[in-house]
Formats: sequence, structure tokens, C-alpha cells
Amino acid sequence: MKSGKFKLFQYISICCLIIIFGIVFYLTVRSLAEVNVLPELILGRGMIVLTCCYCVMLYILLYLLEGLAIGRRRLLDLSFGFFMSALILDFACAAVGFFFVERHLRILLLCALIMTVFETVCGILWILVCHRAFERYHFCRDAIFIYGNREDEDEYVRITNTLNLYFKITKTLSCQVGEDVILQKIPESSIVYLGDIPTEIRNHILKFCQKNRIECYGIPKISDIYIQTSEMMQLNDKLLLKYPSVGISGVRSAVKRAADVVCSLILLAVTSPIVLVAAILIHHEDGGPVIYRQPRVTLDGRPFVMLKLRTMRVDAEEDGARLACKDDDRVTRVGRVLRNLHFDELPQLSNVLRGEMSMVGPRPEREEFIREYAEQIPEFPERLKVKGGLTGYAQVYGRYNSEPEDKIKYDLYYIYHYSLWLDIKLIVLTIRILFQKENTEGVEQGQINTLKKKGDDTDERKKST
Repeated sequence: MKSGKFKLFQYISICCLIIIFGIVFYLTVRSLAEVNVLPELILGRGMIVLTCCYCVMLYILLYLLEGLAIGRRRLLDLSFGFFMSALILDFACAAVGFFFVERHLRILLLCALIMTVFETVCGILWILVCHRAFERYHFCRDAIFIYGNREDEDEYVRITNTLNLYFKITKTLSCQVGEDVILQKIPESSIVYLGDIPTEIRNHILKFCQKNRIECYGIPKISDIYIQTSEMMQLNDKLLLKYPSVGISGVRSAVKRAADVVCSLILLAVTSPIVLVAAILIHHEDGGPVIYRQPRVTLDGRPFVMLKLRTMRVDAEEDGARLACKDDDRVTRVGRVLRNLHFDELPQLSNVLRGEMSMVGPRPEREEFIREYAEQIPEFPERLKVKGGLTGYAQVYGRYNSEPEDKIKYDLYYIYHYSLWLDIKLIVLTIRILFQKENTEGVEQGQINTLKKKGDDTDERKKST
């Protein structure tokens, strides 16, 4: 199956699926109107307009929540996107219906529940069919992996071929063999995958691939984030790039703050029973304090005290601050459950309400960790251009133990692509990480932060950036 044919199949099939959902929605609303659950005024041409609006909104939600990202997201993530899209839209329709008739709430909620289950099941079946078609095409495409000095070749290939649906690495080549050898070997593979290699070598390989129409993938450098988020302009007869230099300011900052206040107030009201139960269990287990106060830094490096439900022993940091590691014996029994569900972060809603944090943004770090990371990654303090967040781009798409260099790329991408819609999307997608164990895995034993123990590679890191 060719790539173009797969995309055509995907688009046609999802359009047919949404049309089916639209027909079911039309028949459901029509039936409710005929038995006087909904007003008869909506019958006629208005029903067609209403159904079309429903289909368009469903497609938009599926797109935003990544329910259509076949080949780019895991099956669980795709299924979550379908479920949340159907849940939000169907229950929103039930709420609108109740607003107009002010009765029959149970019937409307039952219909919304049935619609949600039906659409989710059909969506999962569609995902499985499309995933199989995509996998059959892409896994037959071999790739050559050109890696740098700081990458573990065998481990990188193992992880990439396990979690990757874009291509399969069948050959590897170190960037140290020289450009002539690399350019000679590239045509033997269908795809080129560039790892963390020096910029000069990478640019030559990229130009060679473009010239010879060879598909090329690459791990972005921090400078690539600046270029990708720049504004294209014109100066006389020259093209001009205006690179981003500030964070979120002006009207966008005011809108973000207003959204933070509203969202934090709602979530504080909704989650207060959970926090109360967790507090009782924490105190009952060892009699220690319920809230753990941790110094962090936020916008422009301003220090503040971040609140968390205590998940470790009282004496967990008597030897100094360090991140949780895998199977950390400092974590209590109650704390392990709270950490897996991310419920230990709920008190930070009060930090958001006070303006010390935002609902979405780079996760606040300890000041000493930022200094350590900045020694190897000079750009790391740039994440302080915005307030620290309760959730963020790196939390949704990365992991707890991701390297700082990967986190800063996610954070910079978020800062320079900020929009209210992106915040809403990340807040909703945060729900799915509750079901992803890898998002809570700690660092390796002996590490105090997420910097890998690979020797002194600071010069190499700066050279390749």
C-alpha cells in the first residue's frame, strides 16, 4: 500500500464513520423530538443543520485530541482521543437539550451515554483497521540510523524499533566514519534517520537527501525550535526570519491568567474530596505531615513554595534533594498510589490560584537543578520565560525521567506556539497520562536528577546543539 493510498483510505474511512455517527445522532434527536422529550421545533431543515454541526464538531474534537493520529500515537492514546471526543460532545448536547426543555434529564443523559459507548466502540474498530494498514506499509521500509557520540547505538535502536511506526532501523552508522562514507551508504536505504550529530555534518546529509529525494527524519536541535517558530518576513528583495525572543505577554498573558483562575477554582471544588481522603490516609500511615512544601522557581526565576501531598517518608531528603528513582524505598504505600495517579499534584491548584503557577507550562524545577542543567544546556533557563505549570507539553508527550535536553525542546516549543486552544488540548490530554505507567517512572538508582551518567560530554553537547 502506497503512502498516498493509505492517506486517501484514512480520510475516506473517517468521513464515512463520522457520517454514520451523524445519521445515528439525527435518528436519536428525531426520536426524542417525536416523543416530546425535545421540542418539535428542531424537526425539519433545522435537524440537517444541527447534524452537520455535530459532525463538524466531532471531527474537530477528534483532531484536537489526536484520535485521528494513526501512526503517530499509540493505540491507547488514539482510543482515548475517540472516547473523550464522544464523551465531551454527546454530554454537551445533552446539557444543551436540558437547558431548553428543563426536564427529562435522565433520558438525555442515557442517550448521551449510549451514543458515547457506540462511537467509542466503532472508533476503536476503525483505529485497529487503519493501524494494521499503516503498520503493514511502514514496517517494510528500512532506515539507516546515523548516530552521534553521545548515543548508545544498540539501546537506541531497540527502543526506536519497539515504539516507532514510521520506519524500522536496519542499518546503523556512526557520524565519525566521515561524510564520504555516510553519503555513499545512504542510497542503500529507503529512509535516513539522523540522531544527535554535529550540525555541520547534519546539514550536509540533509542537503544530500533533499537533492536525491530521500525521505529523512531527524532529532531536532534547540536551534531548530527557534527556526521552526520564527516569522517569515521580507526585507527589500531578501527573505528575513524574525526569531522568537519573548514568552507569553500582553493580551495573551491576561487571557491565560483568567483561564487559570476559572479552571483552578472549578478543579479545587471538584477534587477537594479526593484531597481530603488522601490527607487522612497519608496521616494514618505514618502520622507525619500531609503537605510537602518544596522550594521551586517560576517566571523570571522567582522563587516560591510548591505544595504537594507527601508521598515519601518524612526523612526522605535528609541527605539532600534528589528525584525519585525506580522502586524508590522512600515512597510510602499511599504515596505510590498517589504518584501513579498524579493525585499528589492536586494541592498545586492553590499555587495556580495565587498566581505562582499556571495550569499549563514547563514544570517548575528546583533552583539547584536548573543551575546543574544549565552547565550542560545553556538554553535551559529559557523555560523561565513563562510561569511553571501544573501540566505541560513535556508531561503529556514526554516522561518523568526524560533528559533535560528533551524537556527544554518540548518547553520551548510550547512557549513559542502558545495558544488558549493548545492549553485546553494539553489539559484534556493530561487525563490520559493517568493510564501510562512510564510517565511516572523515576530515574536510575544513584541519579539525583535526570542528567544521564555518560561522562563529561558537555563540550560534545554544546557542539552538536
